[in-house]
Amino acid sequence: MNNTVKVTFTIEGVEIKTDARVPQMRNGINADNMIVLNAKSELENKLGIDIYKVMNAEHYDDIKDAVYIDKSDFRRD
Repeated sequence: MNNTVKVTFTIEGVEIKTDARVPQMRNGINADNMIVLNAKSELENKLGIDIYKVMNAEHYDDIKDAVYIDKSDFRRD
């Protein structure tokens, strides 16, 4: 089972990509928000980058147009 997805943040034409874990939620409410928060945490841990600060955002809704979540390889077995 692949429980990660690729998340791409686009900032002024520059793409920053990372893997993010997918939360195991029954109803899927806020799943994209949780995925992006996990991606944010991954970037902070690996690169020391606070992507929300770089993108001048406080919440997922502030940046959702600049975020792409590739769920094509995600499988829930």
